[in-house]
Amino acid sequence: MPLNPSVRVMVADDQLLVRAGIVSLLSQIDGVSPAGAVSDGQQALEACESTPPDVLLLDLQMPGPDGVAITRVLHDRQPAVKVLILSASTEAQVARNALAAGARGYVSKDFVMDELAMALKAVTAGQIYLSPSVATAVMLPASPEPVPLTPRQQDVLRGIARGLTNKEIARDMGVSLKTVAYHRAELIQRLDLHDVASLTRYALAQGLNV
Repeated sequence: MPLNPSVRVMVADDQLLVRAGIVSLLSQIDGVSPAGAVSDGQQALEACESTPPDVLLLDLQMPGPDGVAITRVLHDRQPAVKVLILSASTEAQVARNALAAGARGYVSKDFVMDELAMALKAVTAGQIYLSPSVATAVMLPASPEPVPLTPRQQDVLRGIARGLTNKEIARDMGVSLKTVAYHRAELIQRLDLHDVASLTRYALAQGLNV
């Protein structure tokens, strides 16, 4: 299924051949319009400020601000720009840091064109996308420290991260819709996270098995 034709994608990577290759791939994906390419962190920030793309394909390791720092700045200043990380690293903590900073997805540089198209489709639809190898690593417990949520709150958070409605979560947990709504409100207040994408990122960053 083609993406919305208005989807403009910028590439930020310090390796010339990688940039050129990704731009070439983007031009072959239906509904995607390459929106330029930059080679360092400062250029990425300036380009996103002057002509914000819909999606920024961002390498984590570049001269200037690194990918996590860039993601954090864009999340605060340009929240409409969706950051999709492209990285050779599939380490869990690296991915968690990027997601916690506001990234909407994380794709291994071993991707093929079909996966890149799927990732772009997911993040433009407001979903989180992780390459399978990254997802497997991220699902492992982040640390021995307990997640500061009650078991019921964790169950609701898992359901939200899986994209379930309150009704579906209530059915799976065997509780009333009112109970799920209560715990969801408690999560929002306790975590100060007010949308599904933010709650999903938190769940993944905490290593909850969704």
